[in-house]
Amino acid sequence: MTLPLLILRPLEGARQTERRAKDLGLRTVVDPLFNVEPIAWTAPLPENFDGLLLTSANAVAHAGARLKSFRTLPVLAVGQATARAAGDAGFHVVETGRSSGQQLLDDLQADCYRRILWLAGEQHSALNPGEREMTVVPIYRSRAIALGEQAVACLKQEAAVLLHSARAARHLVAELERLRITPDQHHLLAFSEKVADAAGRGWKSLQIADRPDDESLLSLATGLCQSR
Repeated sequence: MTLPLLILRPLEGARQTERRAKDLGLRTVVDPLFNVEPIAWTAPLPENFDGLLLTSANAVAHAGARLKSFRTLPVLAVGQATARAAGDAGFHVVETGRSSGQQLLDDLQADCYRRILWLAGEQHSALNPGEREMTVVPIYRSRAIALGEQAVACLKQEAAVLLHSARAARHLVAELERLRITPDQHHLLAFSEKVADAAGRGWKSLQIADRPDDESLLSLATGLCQSR
């Protein structure tokens, strides 16, 4: 019998991961640790910028009608999922990152995109724009919630757990401690080294994706879950 694959990312992203996982024949349990919701924001003038940085598809999903005014700006997308969401919303994606927002900025040509608008989450890791000017406007928040009943039931047996962010890792560890669930019978599949560090030790096994994307993460899950 295959191990269940527990997907804890916010619902919109979780459903995308679930579809990919089911296409690979994996048995999934979706129970998000966060609810993503829009927050009030004031849109700056698009003409003050020459590039739009998007580090999550959530920015596209939760920006609201104001987002349309920025379609004239070329989009710098942190990864393939964000690029697809931006393209579907009518934006022209000119750069797609390979690993992180910082990598994306570091790889830009020095004379391109000197004034960047970053539509970000309320809680976000700082990025160093170097010699560029960057304005950060939070437009959504991810609100942490308690570990749900489906997740708790899943964690009563051996399971593989996908973690896409360091914040999710820290929140999961806190929830496991609150519920007195030990991680030592579960396998952690981490999006990056940063996520793995936040999750700590004590897991039955811990693997880190070669690249920070679902394809790499689910490749690990396929090898782990279907070998049981």
